[in-house]
Amino acid sequence: MESQTSNFHRNFFEWTELLELNWEIIKNELMHVYYNHDQLIYKSNWFLAHPHYVDSKTNKAWKTYEFVFFGIKQLGHCQNCPKTAELLEKIPNLVTAQFSILEPHTKISPHKGFTKMVLRNHLALEVPSSTLCKIKVEGEETSWKEGEVITFDDSKMHEAWNLSDKPRMVLMIDVANPSMPYSSKEICNYKIENIDDPFLLSMANKSIWKKWLNQGYFD
Repeated sequence: MESQTSNFHRNFFEWTELLELNWEIIKNELMHVYYNHDQLIYKSNWFLAHPHYVDSKTNKAWKTYEFVFFGIKQLGHCQNCPKTAELLEKIPNLVTAQFSILEPHTKISPHKGFTKMVLRNHLALEVPSSTLCKIKVEGEETSWKEGEVITFDDSKMHEAWNLSDKPRMVLMIDVANPSMPYSSKEICNYKIENIDDPFLLSMANKSIWKKWLNQGYFD
C-alpha cells in the first residue's frame, strides 16, 4: 500500500491494480450502457446524483449507474456489465460502486460526503481534458488520468467540474476506511437502518430497503 502526504493517493489499495489492468474492458461496458440504452437486454436506469450540488444547464448533468449500493446489488446493471461486475466482486470491503458521469459544462459545488467510514476511489475511464476536468479536495486540485485510480476521503470538503465539451466518466467505488473500526457490512447495515433520503424513500420504504439488504440485491 502506497500513500502520500496529500489528499489524493495512488496505489492505496492492492486491488486498484486489478482495475487498472482491466480499465479498457470496463470502459467498453460503460460506453455500451451509456450510448446504447435501447439495445440493452436488462432494464437500465441512470440516477440523478445530488442535484442540489450541481450547477449546469443540462438535465441529469451528474448521474450515476449503480452496481452496488450499500451492499445491495442492482442485478440488471450487473448483468448489462458482467465483466465490470465480476471485477467488483474481487474488491474487499466494498460498500458502493457505480459509473459516475459529469456532462459537459457541469460543476459540482463544494460539499462533504456522509461519513469518514469510507474512502472514495475513482477509476478514470473518459477524461476529455486534464485542464478543463478537475477535482479539488480541501484546496488541493488535480485531474484524472485515464486508466488510473485515485483514492481520497470524500468526508472532506471537495468539488469537481467538467468545463469541456464531452462527458467525464469514472467508475466510482467506496470501500471501508481501513483506519476506522467498521467493516463494510457494519457500514451498509448502519446506512440502511438509518435511511432518510427522500429520493431513496420514494423508491421504497425502509422495510423494503432492509429486505433488499438482507437478500443482497434488487432488480
